[in-house]
Amino acid sequence: MPGNTTYLKLVFTTSEGGTHMISLRDPKANLTSQEVAQVMQNIVSRNIILASSGELTGIKEAYISGTTVTELLP
Repeated sequence: MPGNTTYLKLVFTTSEGGTHMISLRDPKANLTSQEVAQVMQNIVSRNIILASSGELTGIKEAYISGTTVTELLP
Protein backbone atom coordinates (compact mmCIF):
# COMPACT_ATOMS: atom_id res chain seq x y z
CA MET A 1 0.00 0.00 0.00
CA PRO A 2 1.76 3.20 -1.12
CA GLY A 3 1.75 6.32 1.02
CA ASN A 4 3.24 8.06 4.03
CA THR A 5 2.84 7.03 7.66
CA THR A 6 3.91 8.96 10.76
CA TYR A 7 4.77 7.41 14.13
CA LEU A 8 5.34 8.82 17.59
CA LYS A 9 8.19 6.84 19.15
CA LEU A 10 8.38 6.78 22.97
CA VAL A 11 11.65 5.37 24.30
CA PHE A 12 12.05 4.41 27.97
CA THR A 13 14.97 3.17 30.07
CA THR A 14 14.46 -0.13 31.89
CA SER A 15 15.51 -1.67 35.19
CA GLU A 16 17.93 -4.06 33.50
CA GLY A 17 19.85 -1.29 31.73
CA GLY A 18 18.07 -1.58 28.40
CA THR A 19 15.47 0.43 26.55
CA HIS A 20 11.90 -0.18 25.47
CA MET A 21 10.09 1.59 22.62
CA ILE A 22 6.39 2.17 22.15
CA SER A 23 5.41 3.19 18.62
CA LEU A 24 2.10 4.98 18.07
CA ARG A 25 0.80 5.45 14.52
CA ASP A 26 -0.54 8.78 13.24
CA PRO A 27 -0.10 11.04 16.29
CA LYS A 28 -2.09 14.27 16.37
CA ALA A 29 -0.44 17.08 14.43
CA ASN A 30 -0.19 19.65 17.23
CA LEU A 31 1.26 17.35 19.89
CA THR A 32 3.55 19.18 22.34
CA SER A 33 6.65 17.96 24.14
CA GLN A 34 4.90 18.68 27.46
CA GLU A 35 2.00 16.39 26.56
CA VAL A 36 4.36 13.62 25.52
CA ALA A 37 6.49 13.97 28.67
CA GLN A 38 3.40 13.87 30.89
CA VAL A 39 2.08 10.69 29.27
CA MET A 40 5.48 9.02 29.41
CA GLN A 41 5.90 9.93 33.09
CA ASN A 42 2.44 8.50 33.84
CA ILE A 43 3.41 5.23 32.14
CA VAL A 44 6.60 5.02 34.24
CA SER A 45 4.95 6.11 37.52
CA ARG A 46 2.06 3.67 37.24
CA ASN A 47 4.38 0.79 36.31
CA ILE A 48 1.83 -0.51 33.80
CA ILE A 49 4.28 -2.04 31.30
CA LEU A 50 6.80 -4.81 31.93
CA ALA A 51 9.22 -5.05 29.01
CA SER A 52 11.46 -8.02 28.27
CA SER A 53 14.33 -5.84 29.54
CA GLY A 54 12.60 -5.11 32.87
CA GLU A 55 10.35 -2.45 34.35
CA LEU A 56 10.25 0.98 32.75
CA THR A 57 12.30 3.28 35.00
CA GLY A 58 12.66 6.54 33.08
CA ILE A 59 12.24 8.56 29.93
CA LYS A 60 15.03 8.35 27.39
CA GLU A 61 13.59 10.16 24.36
CA ALA A 62 10.55 10.74 22.19
CA TYR A 63 10.43 11.62 18.50
CA ILE A 64 8.23 11.57 15.44
CA SER A 65 9.33 9.32 12.61
CA GLY A 66 7.89 8.86 9.15
CA THR A 67 7.96 6.17 6.53
CA THR A 68 7.21 6.33 2.84
CA VAL A 69 6.07 3.26 0.94
CA THR A 70 6.52 3.23 -2.84
CA GLU A 71 4.95 0.36 -4.72
CA LEU A 72 7.29 -1.14 -7.32
CA LEU A 73 5.13 -3.98 -8.57
CA PRO A 74 1.33 -4.28 -8.53
